[in-house]
Amino acid sequence: MDFLLVGIGLWGLLILGGLLFLFGLWKKSWLAHFFSGLALLVPAIILATQKGIFILFILLPFIAFGFAVSAKR
Repeated sequence: MDFLLVGIGLWGLLILGGLLFLFGLWKKSWLAHFFSGLALLVPAIILATQKGIFILFILLPFIAFGFAVSAKR
């Protein structure tokens, strides 16, 4: 049961981060991009510990934070 809750939490954070990122692109909101980066940070760290191409998941929060900085200016 614990593993199921962790999986639901991680998928929830990934979906929330994706929706916030799309909302930030739509409304050009730096705050939505910032919270998207925060929501994607934990799943990205967990997925980046796996071998192979999963290391690229660590770029997702940095891309969101980059969009937040560029939208703030």
